[in-house]
Amino acid sequence: MQIRDLSIPVDEDTIVPPGLPSFRQGGVVRNDESEGYESDYITSTIHVGTHMDAPLHFDPDGIPAGDIELEELIRPTKRADVRDVTEPEREITLDEVRDALPAPIEEGDYLFIHTGWADEHIYDKSYYLESPYYAPEISEFVVESGARGLITDTAIDSGERGYPNHFTLCENGCVIVENVADLEGLPEEFTTWVVPIKLARGEGAPARVFLVEEGP
Repeated sequence: MQIRDLSIPVDEDTIVPPGLPSFRQGGVVRNDESEGYESDYITSTIHVGTHMDAPLHFDPDGIPAGDIELEELIRPTKRADVRDVTEPEREITLDEVRDALPAPIEEGDYLFIHTGWADEHIYDKSYYLESPYYAPEISEFVVESGARGLITDTAIDSGERGYPNHFTLCENGCVIVENVADLEGLPEEFTTWVVPIKLARGEGAPARVFLVEEGP
């Protein structure tokens, strides 16, 4: 058995969405001041590194991160590989995603759209400023198919054109898992484990995202 981690490390150089506060980590206690232990504090936007958006993010009546059961977040996943059509600031269409799916999306699945953008740009400002984004029909497709949510390695909305995918997914109780990376050689179908911090009123939460590969 091998665990394949799709999460990125978080430090003060981690890129965050424009307009949101960067991650900061500082020391409260250092081992030379104590009996041998250290203790830090952090300040950050919730939307840093690999993270989950809960329905509350774009729906004031939506469920917060802390109320989502883990059973709902560990789900079968189908990966649509659209790397061959990915370009900066380009809209990715529903037809392109459908054509790239290995099998139909079923109720409770995650739709994983693999653009390749994170593996090339996750550590520089172009990740958000020049990213491709998804046509609004994609989130409608996720909802209509009964999927649990959308996993993405790029921004799902352009920002300048509003946030239609965020609104559609959150208002329909779906989750969004953003900023996964290290995706080369990923299988077409697998189970994704999304393990966020249990923030009681979190409109999202930083998360460890991984899959378990069976075998020697």
